[in-house]
Order: sequence, then C-alpha cells, then structure tokens
Amino acid sequence: MAFNQKHATIHAMKQKHHYSMISLGCARSLVDSETMVADLNKVGFEIVPEGTSEQVTILNTCSFIQAAIDETERNISQLIDQKKEGSIQHVVVAGCYPSRFKKEILEEKYPDIDLWLTTKEEYTIQNELKKLVFKKKFTPKKPKPYTKLTPSHFAYLKISEGCNNWCSFCTIPKIRGEHTSKPVQQIVDEAKLQIALGAKELILIAEDTTCWGEDIYGKPSLDILVRALGELDVDWIRLMYIFPPRVTQELVTAIKETSNVIPYIDMPIQHVNSDLLQRMNRRHDQAFLEKIMDMMVKEIPNLVLRTTFILGFPGETEDHVNEIKTFIKKYPFAHIGCFTYSEERETRSARFTDKVDPEIAKQRVDDVMKTQYDLLQTRNKSLIGTTLDCIIEGPREARSYREAPDVDGIIILDKETDLAIGSKCTVTISAIDHYDLVGHLN
Repeated sequence: MAFNQKHATIHAMKQKHHYSMISLGCARSLVDSETMVADLNKVGFEIVPEGTSEQVTILNTCSFIQAAIDETERNISQLIDQKKEGSIQHVVVAGCYPSRFKKEILEEKYPDIDLWLTTKEEYTIQNELKKLVFKKKFTPKKPKPYTKLTPSHFAYLKISEGCNNWCSFCTIPKIRGEHTSKPVQQIVDEAKLQIALGAKELILIAEDTTCWGEDIYGKPSLDILVRALGELDVDWIRLMYIFPPRVTQELVTAIKETSNVIPYIDMPIQHVNSDLLQRMNRRHDQAFLEKIMDMMVKEIPNLVLRTTFILGFPGETEDHVNEIKTFIKKYPFAHIGCFTYSEERETRSARFTDKVDPEIAKQRVDDVMKTQYDLLQTRNKSLIGTTLDCIIEGPREARSYREAPDVDGIIILDKETDLAIGSKCTVTISAIDHYDLVGHLN
C-alpha cells in the first residue's frame, strides 16, 4: 500500500506536457529527434532531462545492424521497467526500429509500449502524443523555443531522406525508403535558423548526400546546394556521407571555390577490391575510386579525408585486406573507421555462402587500424608547428576543420582554458598523442 501511495504522489508531481527524449544511432537520427522536439514545442509540450518531471519518454531508435538492434531493445526493456515502477507513464518508440520490423510483431513482443512511430510517421507525433497523454482535445500552451539536442555552435543539416543505392549489405533503403531531396530553400531556411541559434558550423548529412537533387534536377546536384549555402554567414560547412560514384567535377569545383566549405570530405568507401565492390553493389570498381581520389586530392588544397571500411564481408581474403592497406598508404586519410561485417537477414549479402569467421574479421579490423595508426604517427608530424583555426570543445579540448564532431579525434590543449565551449580560437600544434593532436592555445 505504501508503494502505491508513493507512486501516486510521483504521478501527481508529473507534468502532463513534460517529456524526455532518448536519441540513439547516427546524426541523421539526431536530426529527426530535434525535428520531433520542435514539433512538440510548437504546441507547448516541454522537453525535460530524463528522470526528472517527465510523464512520457520518447525513444528514437536505430536498427541498421544487429548491435544497434540490441542497444534499442535494451533501452526499450529499461523504459518498460520504469513504466511498471511508475516513474514514467507512457513510452513512445520511434524511428528505424519500428520501420524495420512489422508493427504487429512489435506490439505483440512489447505490449507495454504505448505508441510506435516509423520514420515516415514521426511527423504525426504532435497529434499522437496529444491523444495519448490527454485522451481528449488538448488546448495548446504557450509555444516553447526551439530546442537543440546538440551544442549550439554546430548543427547537422539533413538535406534528404532515404536511399536508392541498395548496397547488398545495407538495410537503410528498407528502413528509410526511396531517396527524397529537400528543396534548396527549405535547407537554406533551416540553416539560417541554426545560424541564428549560434551555429558556426553546418554539417551536411543524409544517407547519401551526393544524391541530393537527383530527383529535382535529374542528376546529382550537391554542387548547387553547396554554392547556395556558401552565401550564408557561417564559418564552416562540412560535407559528410559522400558516395563515390556520384562525386562530380562540378562538386569538386564547388568545394574548392566556396570559401566557407571546408576541405574535409567524409566518403565511406567500405572496400577497395573490385570483386568485393561488385558483390557489395557499390556501382564502381577500384580504378574508378582511384580516379575520384586523385581528382579530389589534386584539386582541393589541404584536403582532409575520412572513410570507413567493412572487414569480413563474405568472400574476403587476406589479399583483399592487403589491398585496403595499400590504398590507405597511397592516399592521405586523416581518419578511418573499420567495422566487422554484420549479417542482416533482409539483405542480399546474407545469402552469400562464403562467410568469413567473425574472429578473423575482428583480427582484420585490428590489422587495418594498426596500419592506419602507424601511418598517422608519421603523417601528423608534418602538422607540428602549424597554427589552425579552432573551436573550443572543452576546458582542454579544441577542434579544427580537420576534425568532425563525435566521430574524429580532437586537439588536446596543453593547459586548461576559460574560453566558453564554441568560442573561436587559434591553436599551434606541438605534438601528437596517438590519434589526436596536442596544441597550445594562442
């Protein structure tokens, strides 16, 4: 009886219009979370820190690979436990997880979840949450200001939704649907809002940013968007998720000629062996990839390259891994990420029979990363003595154009600073520390 009374008191203290948001997965999901928060703010719902006065918790999920599914399901189970304990009253699960799996299956598996929203249904959250929480017509309260889920000094701009590439290992087209570009003016307006909120850096993201405009202009047209955003008063514009077959001369020229588009390209390559690229349905071979790399390195001064590789894809051999190592020795990648292949049952590659032992795949990841580590110990020495424009990220952390937030390394400051996070500064590089740089604040 005392237990029930305690939780009755807790519910009395809860505010019906208060909710918390948990965002899992990549930056694209984070943008979706911010969009849902903005929609709820418009009618007076108020986001609060998790575990405070919320009555509802919204979980925006990822399900790209099995590890992401496992993380999502752990979070769902924890939220159901909190609901049963009485610390929250409603649980909403949105995003990729309910998009990948049939809703009726999820409803049977998790009957305590109050609302499921796919990526294509997230725009309905305003009305659905009103119905869920208030059970009747909701009189909007005073709208709340736009709430960012990232620090104010940088912002992710999601320029399109969905993907048409259908790589043989990937579930994204099934989860997110066909590629659809946002119009230029909508993206520019979103960028202006983020700049007004304090963003010094705009980070362009999508499932495939280079596909932007294909459904509007009949061909990949990211160069048009780059030049339009380049007219805005913002320090840095960063390009992520570049797909090699859609890199054009027009795009490279736009990057080179637009002063606030920084010379940084994130281009997930996944592999370099031509046979494996064909099996992955990557739409190019190694010769084409080298042609694109040569063009970018030659034409874009001070270019910083980031990429990712999948190790252990079906049919991969040690010779194929050696091709990756040769490739990263030839081209000056500042940042790489390596992942073991994850077999996803809906994909074509799941039907391939020449599997690679997962332990061997892990060893190959370590091997490639060791090669990259050794290369950086030499390459990064050339940065010692140089001075870089930077943004403060913490008392002893800064970031230059060379480092994207969340995924790359940092510049470690040799002493603490009182400058606020997001402040602009210059740092002279004095040493290297594993994957990071060390520098002195000027």
